Amino acid sequence: MDYDQKSSDYYSNIRKDLIDFLGSSNKQLKVLEIGAAYGSTLFELKKQGIANEIVGIDLFEDKANKDRYCKLDRFIFGDIENLDFPEFASYFDLILLPDVLEHLSEPQLVLKKVSNYLKKEGQIVVSMPNIRHYTSIKKIFFQGDFAYEESGIFDYTHKRFYCRKNISDLIDKSGFKVIKQEGSIKNYTGKSIAKIINKLTFGVFVEFLSTQYYFLSVKK
Repeated sequence: MDYDQKSSDYYSNIRKDLIDFLGSSNKQLKVLEIGAAYGSTLFELKKQGIANEIVGIDLFEDKANKDRYCKLDRFIFGDIENLDFPEFASYFDLILLPDVLEHLSEPQLVLKKVSNYLKKEGQIVVSMPNIRHYTSIKKIFFQGDFAYEESGIFDYTHKRFYCRKNISDLIDKSGFKVIKQEGSIKNYTGKSIAKIINKLTFGVFVEFLSTQYYFLSVKK
């Protein structure tokens, strides 16, 4: 995976969509983020008091932009598929996997590994692109084009593609129970045509209008 070829902007965003999905009712959590990039989302969680300890894991260390890394309690660089942390057994209250699993060879094995780091009552948040979005259908079936892109649904580092049902099944087979799920259309702002259509059709076409899905899950 050629992550070192991506622009630094790819790694720098605070995932406000994930924070909104999670909500601010929980406080002072021990939080692990897999695919933490520069750690910006974790740092924001700590600023808001949602987290009191933040640990990030990322495959690629952007040595050319070290000044952009947020200060975490611990930052680990390496491939989560090969790493293991027995010192973190049953340690975290919350584990974030934001747009990570589609990049992995064995996402189910990683989710099972992640379960070992989670407290009994802990939660995981997974976000993943939705290949069922209408732009994908247009691109593949009407334009005959499956070209990869810098980011988004057709990110060139993606190894797997999922619809909402497939994401839910993956989480379920990995030993978790989904307690909340949302399509990204809920986060659209302004006068979005897609949001208007979704409202007028009472959410019937939400899977065609959401570029990704968010899942909150607990151990079974």
